[in-house]
Amino acid sequence: MIATNYHVIEDAETVSVSFIDGNSYEATVNGYDEDRDLAVVSVSLDDISDDTLDEISVAAIGSSDDLQVGEQVVAIGNALGYGQSVTTGIVSAKNRRLDGSVQDFDSDNADEADGVNLIQTDAAINPGNSGGALLNMDGEVVGINSAKLASTEVEGMGYAIAISDVADVLENLMNETPREKVEDGNHGVLGITGTSVSDEAVQVYGMPAGVYVTEITEDSGADEAGIKKNTIITEFNGKRVKDIQTLVDLLEYYEPGEEVELTVEVIDGDGYKEKTVTVTLSENTNKDEDKEDQEDKKNNEKEDQSEESEGNLYEDWENSEEEKEQIPDIREFFGQW
Repeated sequence: MIATNYHVIEDAETVSVSFIDGNSYEATVNGYDEDRDLAVVSVSLDDISDDTLDEISVAAIGSSDDLQVGEQVVAIGNALGYGQSVTTGIVSAKNRRLDGSVQDFDSDNADEADGVNLIQTDAAINPGNSGGALLNMDGEVVGINSAKLASTEVEGMGYAIAISDVADVLENLMNETPREKVEDGNHGVLGITGTSVSDEAVQVYGMPAGVYVTEITEDSGADEAGIKKNTIITEFNGKRVKDIQTLVDLLEYYEPGEEVELTVEVIDGDGYKEKTVTVTLSENTNKDEDKEDQEDKKNNEKEDQSEESEGNLYEDWENSEEEKEQIPDIREFFGQW
């Protein structure tokens, strides 16, 4: 089992792990927590050669709670893809926050903010270090390198997820049963048409973030489960659903006939009330459209990657307000899901 960041494996078609001896092996994503930027991947021991196994050492887990500001730490990673590297520094601050929903850093409201509890360090955390270990001077893992604040106005501000705060989460992810994508669009569907709830709707109208249901397919799994129009889907089998594409991606791992648990928000007077419903997935009748959508998605991702420089996915924190305004609030995806 290997712990890493969610943004390292996000949207990956395949995952491989390279070990200290230079050998690489195909890995499976056991589970992930997008909000906390965590993922656990595994490599079958049967696939790993004896020589590689002899080189592997299991890291000892330390206590990030016991860290002191000014204490020396070491960040391990694969900076710029050149191979294993080590940088050193000190703990600059503790209890920083990264809001998982908007990937924004707010040190002024650290105690009130939602998100991941971070250790701030001046040890260099460069592209390729994400998912690597932050170690104390006893060689114990106290953090998972996650982000770097990129700006011409700052220097030496890297962040690692505090290990003590996420130990239970990692254990749960380790115990999740890995799933394979269902091939050729044969995955199950809920039987809804939906759209993403915009940030504006969340902030101005108090709507929950998720997928707003605009239509229900008659006799579908969603229909049989009692889901109605205007319902907002916020979780799918324990995974947060932040928009329609997240829901589409999750469904690709489930067969028709499987039962899934949805957390939904339904209108209740002037607000919303949370409910949990179990849905038996229906057969996908729009396979050809799904394939076209996936091709469009891949093409768009390639275009985006060609326009962006290589680096940590969190290095866009310092985007100008003008650039942020160009990002659409609503991403609609119409079709049967």
